[in-house]
Amino acid sequence: MKKHFFIFFPLFLSVVFGWGKTGHRIVGYIAEQHLTEDAKRGVSSILGHSSLAMVSTWADEIKSDPDWKYAYDWHWTTIPDGENFETGKRSGKAVEKVQEFLSLLKSGNGTQSENEVALKFLVHLIGDLHQPLHVGNGTDRGGNDVNVKWFGKSTNLHAVWDTDLIDHQKLSYSEYGDYLILGLTEKKRAEWINTDIFGVISESQKWRDQTYKFENDNLKWDYFYQNKELLELRLLQGGVRLAGMLNRIFR
Repeated sequence: MKKHFFIFFPLFLSVVFGWGKTGHRIVGYIAEQHLTEDAKRGVSSILGHSSLAMVSTWADEIKSDPDWKYAYDWHWTTIPDGENFETGKRSGKAVEKVQEFLSLLKSGNGTQSENEVALKFLVHLIGDLHQPLHVGNGTDRGGNDVNVKWFGKSTNLHAVWDTDLIDHQKLSYSEYGDYLILGLTEKKRAEWINTDIFGVISESQKWRDQTYKFENDNLKWDYFYQNKELLELRLLQGGVRLAGMLNRIFR
């Protein structure tokens, strides 16, 4: 008797992911282009031949591993409109984990394994927190409960920002990264590279309102063009800020 095996894919996958693979790799790729020589050596001593771009998605990939179940809420923070960030007040531990990983790497006291985990998560979380909907308003799980269509395909607002806006352009992460770097002036780089994590989440909280502005729930070209500049700003800033943090750690 022939046995049939069925694989079920949970419908909530889009709830838990940050920038899609391409978005995270763009952030890591841009960061690599702005590392100091000391930072390049420091990163290499931890990751070996792996790049920031390629390890940037690891923190999402391990969500299928039961041993990492406890890290499910490390990918976002919640700051309702009119509030400021307060440690432990709202759901999501992304800010606290960024601070923890920065401290560990800077201390030089971590084991090789601890440093590798810290660096991989840091690359990922800096990307996450530049995505405006990863700084949630506390009412709709970062846009996951906002049902929309993307060119007629049913999805949600969070997934549109994580993946659809980026993948719609059909560019590889290196192609997109190189394109974004072309628009980076030295003035912008100098302004962004020293921004701390609290500046990052304050910006995402500010820009969050724009993501909800649409006239009907079938998002198409008008929504794309309305948000392309913001999308690319946050990807570019994410890469530059990540580089700045690593440069300060490994100097």
